[in-house]
Amino acid sequence: MTTTATAARPRRARRRLRLADGVWRLRMMTLAGIATVLITRAYLAATGYPRIGGGGIHIGHVVWGGLLMIAALTVALVWAGDRARVWTALLGGVGIGLFVDEVGKYLTTTNDYFYRPAAAIIYLVFAALLVLAALLGRDTAASGAGDASGAAGASGASERLAGAAQIAANGLVSGLTPDERDHATRLLDGCADQDRDAVLRLLAQAQHRDPGRLTRAVERVRGWTEWIAGLRWTETVVFVLLILSRVIVAIIFIAQAAGGEPHSTDAGAITASAFTRGASAVLTIAAVVMRIRGRRLTAYRLAKAAILLDLIVTEVFNFHDSQFGAVAELPHLVLAFVFISIWQRQVEAQTSPAS
Repeated sequence: MTTTATAARPRRARRRLRLADGVWRLRMMTLAGIATVLITRAYLAATGYPRIGGGGIHIGHVVWGGLLMIAALTVALVWAGDRARVWTALLGGVGIGLFVDEVGKYLTTTNDYFYRPAAAIIYLVFAALLVLAALLGRDTAASGAGDASGAAGASGASERLAGAAQIAANGLVSGLTPDERDHATRLLDGCADQDRDAVLRLLAQAQHRDPGRLTRAVERVRGWTEWIAGLRWTETVVFVLLILSRVIVAIIFIAQAAGGEPHSTDAGAITASAFTRGASAVLTIAAVVMRIRGRRLTAYRLAKAAILLDLIVTEVFNFHDSQFGAVAELPHLVLAFVFISIWQRQVEAQTSPAS
């Protein structure tokens, strides 16, 4: 009978609790890694690729990358608090950047630092990390906005409670900024009274902390971006530049692929780019048509799909063919993606049932 009762008992689902600021720290680590690769490549090119060591010994910067990743793990395992997580993200990001920058040496028997696919591999690593951060951030937001009824609601409430408790515990070590305190308080909405009161007491014990320089800089940039996005002609300028750049570049690559571009270092990359850039151009044209017809949300989704296709797929081929010169194409794509994301969120907020 005991065995039967035990077998009939519902199996408890296992949940992996995420840190409240984990997605932001993942983005910070990735951006630190990207900056490290670009700075390292620029420095080595400017100094003629010096060798550190003598005789048959060469201390590559992958060694320093490994040491920095060890340092990041040490900080994460030993210390608690906001400052420790910042150092973990920065040290880990720089270490990953130094490590992955020498990927060409790991994949070739000749230890070729200039192995052509290396640039594409490096780009793909960091693009994958940013995509992962975006997916985790969207998943976290969706779980936090769930209905407070039923099993799903109970699960969401427990996760929000745990997130608020994490922020409160972190505040006991590092203090809390007003935004962090408000965020933790909002997470407690819908939680059981006794649980909410317990976490609120912890929040009350946390000392006040002014936002750091990095946080203030990020908030300032975010404010400027939203202000520019709200200007009258910004949307028109973004869509015009987006369609001109996507369509013109697609035509150029299709012509190169069809004519067998003699100056191309990799015809396969040119051909693949022609297909993906052509698809991106079609999506962009469709987005403009939808925007003219007044279907703003559909237009923004199509435009984001076109940009994501370029960022996730096309740029891999671009880095393989053009090496790190492909970086020049990224800023306007990223800016267009940011602006369109802002407008999409505004439209979704206006059309949501709760509004």
